[in-house]
Amino acid sequence: MAKSEPKKRQLKYRDFDAMMADVNSLLDNGYISNGNWTLAQACGHVSDWMRFPIDGYPTPPLFMRPIFWVMKITVAPGMKRKILSEGFTGGMPTAPETVPKPDALSDQEAVEQLQKTVDRVQAHNGELIPSPLFGAQDKELHTKVSLLHAEHHFGYLEPK
Repeated sequence: MAKSEPKKRQLKYRDFDAMMADVNSLLDNGYISNGNWTLAQACGHVSDWMRFPIDGYPTPPLFMRPIFWVMKITVAPGMKRKILSEGFTGGMPTAPETVPKPDALSDQEAVEQLQKTVDRVQAHNGELIPSPLFGAQDKELHTKVSLLHAEHHFGYLEPK
């Protein structure tokens, strides 16, 4: 029997304010996790990926670097187009260090951390560090990808 996809809300954040309004609503009113992560884990993960273009990406293990290079010149352009048109899908691998432990932060602490990251991203006017997989990005693209990423993860959290 095939494993069924967990229940997921179809979100469309127009900007970071809409994302944070949803996140704060989940914090204030409670939620049911239909996926594998808590609100704190989703906030921590989304926050990490939002700040990498400013602070730097995690260094992939040595054996993965050639794989990333090959992917960057072959499949990554198609992956990027698909993400931008359809959003993120479940089951995509991520850097393990960007998946917070369930008890690393409380939901409240993680929401506050995410807000600080949003504030940093919005205030940042310098160059962005290119993605090791997708290459260069401007602030508009970074914002769009960040919101799509947030829609994916927060979609698994159902408001009570």
